[in-house]
Amino acid sequence: MTRGGIKKMPSPAKAYIAMITALASAVLVVVTSRWNPENLGRFVLFFALATLASAMKIRLPGLKATISINFVFVLIGLALFSFGETVLIGLGGALVQSLWKTRSRPKPVQVLFNAACLTVCTAAAFWISHAIPAGLNSVAAMMVLGACVYVVLNTGLVSLVIALAEGRPLRDLWSSCYEWTFPYFLVGAAVAGLASAASHGTNLGVALLVAPAMYLVHTYYRMHIVRAVLENISNVSQESEAVLAGASRGR
Repeated sequence: MTRGGIKKMPSPAKAYIAMITALASAVLVVVTSRWNPENLGRFVLFFALATLASAMKIRLPGLKATISINFVFVLIGLALFSFGETVLIGLGGALVQSLWKTRSRPKPVQVLFNAACLTVCTAAAFWISHAIPAGLNSVAAMMVLGACVYVVLNTGLVSLVIALAEGRPLRDLWSSCYEWTFPYFLVGAAVAGLASAASHGTNLGVALLVAPAMYLVHTYYRMHIVRAVLENISNVSQESEAVLAGASRGR
């Protein structure tokens, strides 16, 4: 999930973005110092798929933010890739999601925050999911914990920057983010879990499993968003007609 549409920015929002950028920079320093890809061919394949998934984005109503399916590959990275590879998958996805087919040309600060936000979220999900005690460590536990950390942190960071930039209540924004994104994250986490379970086969087999599944998830959720927006417009229209009818009878 990435943020768009920032206009004139208050000082607290600038300070917050600077803090998240500093955290992301520290993460990238760690990535650079520990870069050691375990299987470069597999990483390139999934990085390419994550880039494609990031271009398949949906704008969330009332939030000036978008969500894409690149988080599926971040979750797969928790189980299949090293820390550096997983962070780069998240970072590359954030850049594509921020720059590809936007309604208006994004400002550098928007791209910077989006990239920093997903870098921090990916790093936190990786570190915490890999901190499970040895006796409880399993792919399923890792995926569940990583998905929870990622969705809570991602929606929280984006909601907070919107609240600071626009002066809107954080609680309402975060609640709205969860309402729109939780089903998407839930289905995506299931797809990531299936792909990780299939990782004992060939790389191509995992790719063939993820690609059509992520397309179906994207198509269904886009239709869900459109249907929800149309229903909301219809309800507002009916309420307006009822008010006008009542006003006419009262004359």
